[in-house]
Amino acid sequence: MKMAFFFDQSRCMGCNACTVSCKDYYDVNPGPVRYRKQHTHTIDDGASFFYPLSSACNHCETPACQTACGAGAITKRSDGIVVVNRNKCQELKSCIDACPFSEPGIADDLQETNKGLKWITEHPMQKCNMCVELIDKGEQPICVRACPMRALENGDYDELMVKHPGAEQVNPAKYPYA
Repeated sequence: MKMAFFFDQSRCMGCNACTVSCKDYYDVNPGPVRYRKQHTHTIDDGASFFYPLSSACNHCETPACQTACGAGAITKRSDGIVVVNRNKCQELKSCIDACPFSEPGIADDLQETNKGLKWITEHPMQKCNMCVELIDKGEQPICVRACPMRALENGDYDELMVKHPGAEQVNPAKYPYA
């Protein structure tokens, strides 16, 4: 089994409930780190067209961040979820440089006011972990639960592909952040 997100762009209204609920759930103050990102694009060629794109860590098959991490702080679980052990992170930032999707982040003092008890550095790397603590209890990630339009789904990759046979895999790295 490989866990994955499915995003239905036709249902998303760009409300940011997914991003806000995630920051609230993980107690991440406003600042540079965002586990889930909302990209909004407007194309103007005589007529305006708005389309939103919600993205988070892609939990890659072969995570470049994991390969680049010299501290061994990033691992991939048997269900495909890529997690970071913030107690092992040495803030080398090689994971940030290696990720083609710009997903890992380092907070600042305003965004992360309390230092963890076992952290080696003041602000270790953080990213979407697909809400592993909820997944392990058989529950949905907080972003999926918060989406009022049900544009986000989470589950086994193969089952999601059967349920959504016309789904296209999109590389969010080619879209600029809004």
